Amino acid sequence: MGTEYKQKTRFDFNKQLWTLGTKIEDAILPSLNTKFDADFQRDDDIFDIIDFRDGDKKIACEIKGRRNTSSQYNDTIITLNKITKGWQMIDDGWDVYLIFVFTDKTMYHKLTGDENWKVKLTGTFGIEHYLIPVSELKDFEVEDDD
Repeated sequence: MGTEYKQKTRFDFNKQLWTLGTKIEDAILPSLNTKFDADFQRDDDIFDIIDFRDGDKKIACEIKGRRNTSSQYNDTIITLNKITKGWQMIDDGWDVYLIFVFTDKTMYHKLTGDENWKVKLTGTFGIEHYLIPVSELKDFEVEDDD
């Protein structure tokens, strides 16, 4: 019987969670490339803040896998550092998308820099997260334009 890894601090590397996230990212990558007519690449740095980038088109995507349906909660959370990095990239001329892979469907938000979401100390280790209303997300469909 295998033992489940128990992360003790927010600074510990959680390989189980990272592996799950990587599987979700790998599964959606072909759809991202199709939707954005891009060639997204993952940085080799496992601690990189944004998951995928196409440097030629200056498009970036952060993928957040969820273990709940899109209707289970009014908000979905994302750490402040990911939004801050996205806003910095926008300032440098990038288009940045947040992709939320729920158990029932995939939704997204294109960062504008004008977001005004609530912030809350939450998550496993009580760090600051933005609370993004699910009602503000769009359904991710490959044939749609952003």
